[in-house]
Amino acid sequence: MDISDYATSPKISLEYAQKALEIASKHQHNLWQAAAWLNMGQSYKKLGDNEKALDTMLKSISHYQSVNSHIGVASAYLAIGNLYTQQQNHPLALKYFNQSIQVFREEQDTSRLSTALLNTGVIYRKNHQYDSALLYLQEAETLFKKMKYDIGIAYAHGNIGLVKTSQGEYEAGHIYLTEAIDMLQQRDDHYAIAAYQLSIAKIYQEKGNTDKAIHYALQSWDMAQQDSLMAQMRDASQMLSELHGQQKDYEKAFQYQSRYIALRDSLNNEEVIRNMADMRTEFEVSQKQAEIDLLEKNREVQSLVQYGLILLLSLLLIIALLLYGNNKLQQKANRLLAQQKDELYEKNEALDALISTREKFFSIISHDLRAPVNALYGLSGLIKTYVDQKKYATLSELVVPIEKTALHLSLLLDNLLSWAVNQQGGIPVKPEQLSVKETAEEVLGIFQTMAFSKNINLYSRIEQPLYIWADRNAFFTILRNLTNNALKFTPLGGEVCIDAYKEGDHVAIQVTDTGVGMSQEKMDTLFQQKENERTWGTSGEKGMGLGLQFVYEFIKLSHGSIAVDSIEGQGTTFEILLPAYKEEVKVY
Repeated sequence: MDISDYATSPKISLEYAQKALEIASKHQHNLWQAAAWLNMGQSYKKLGDNEKALDTMLKSISHYQSVNSHIGVASAYLAIGNLYTQQQNHPLALKYFNQSIQVFREEQDTSRLSTALLNTGVIYRKNHQYDSALLYLQEAETLFKKMKYDIGIAYAHGNIGLVKTSQGEYEAGHIYLTEAIDMLQQRDDHYAIAAYQLSIAKIYQEKGNTDKAIHYALQSWDMAQQDSLMAQMRDASQMLSELHGQQKDYEKAFQYQSRYIALRDSLNNEEVIRNMADMRTEFEVSQKQAEIDLLEKNREVQSLVQYGLILLLSLLLIIALLLYGNNKLQQKANRLLAQQKDELYEKNEALDALISTREKFFSIISHDLRAPVNALYGLSGLIKTYVDQKKYATLSELVVPIEKTALHLSLLLDNLLSWAVNQQGGIPVKPEQLSVKETAEEVLGIFQTMAFSKNINLYSRIEQPLYIWADRNAFFTILRNLTNNALKFTPLGGEVCIDAYKEGDHVAIQVTDTGVGMSQEKMDTLFQQKENERTWGTSGEKGMGLGLQFVYEFIKLSHGSIAVDSIEGQGTTFEILLPAYKEEVKVY
């Protein structure tokens, strides 16, 4: 068992766990049988055989329960949580992790508690709940340091690096990951090293250094292949396919994509998942049945003591009545539980919708406030420059732009917050008659300071009164984002123009710039959501990659359409079609 515990290769760990099981079974030693089953399950997990892993882990629980080992049962729960983490089934993983943490805290088992905290932190990181992830990981690292457990410190350190990387703190993340790898290399822990090398590859991919990214991804692949680490091989294959695709080496990209699909399907095979669910259900049912059997046995003993002198017929009648009543109560309880479960599910669905909408509004508010705030930042830089150059008379020229920008920022914030407050489980869409010209002029007012700072001619060619039937906040958000993007990608001295004209039952609104333009490949994927993809403007303006996603979504909500025409180096035109206002129009 010691050899199995400390082996870094899952194959070696499995081999010695099986040998330990043979000896423990021969001597009918339940505690060591339980430990051997658990080690076998963890080895099968690393080798990608999830069905065998769950089966052996459940057997481990049964043996631990037979010797009343709460720590052992909690250790098995921890291992099952890791198994579902590998399958990316985060709700089930958290369920088992929390069960193990509760026992470890009660038993004051610091070593296992630190591991459970570490794994729970990993789940929160994968769910993008970075603050919660850091709390669990930092507590785990503190406990590992108190125990002077180097490999635990390395795991916690590396996962903190992953959180930092996910938060965009690439330099800090790189440092944490490199330090963790150095610690793990002393123990030849390929399982974690392969995962952390892949994360470093992602950092270089974000920085645009594809060659470095491929170098680390290949190291991750080779190390995972050496020890048959299926999950790491899957993730490395996916990364290498993306990187070679970015280098237009489509042959290699296809090869790694094929490997990724094969590994992914192997790990997430539907039959395996179904069998695992059946095993878990059978195990939980057997656990409940054991409890019921014990209660029934106790009740029979009590009945014999209390009614031992009663005639056999009366005893049978009483037992029959008791069983009948119990059956009715159980049926009633089952119906009540089913009803409560349905109500809880509906409430969870509603809560998920509210949380999703809230997060979307936070994204909209932060994204749309970026332009006027950046404009104020630019003006503050001009003020500092004029003060340093002692051009005090010139400062008065900045008063009006600052005042206008601050006013527009205040109005924009009021509108966005009011819009967010009025949402009730979804994005509120209340169409009304809107003047395209007035809305365009309001948007021009917001971005005049930004245009001034880049010496861009920002203007509107809308002369005739045109009216659309749309939600004011949605249309305002669409036009703001398109204008902001046009300014962002237009170099100094360029032009940005807003135009509109009637087209049948719709009004066409165009935002045209003389900026850097786009390739056809870029236009084909322009409105596809890509996580963590950011763009940079001609003056280094930072973007979150959210603007065009909002535009596309709100245009769909407004029953409109959007098209883009662009030439690299010459400029871009976005054209949106929205329903024209009609007197008889009331609702969509």
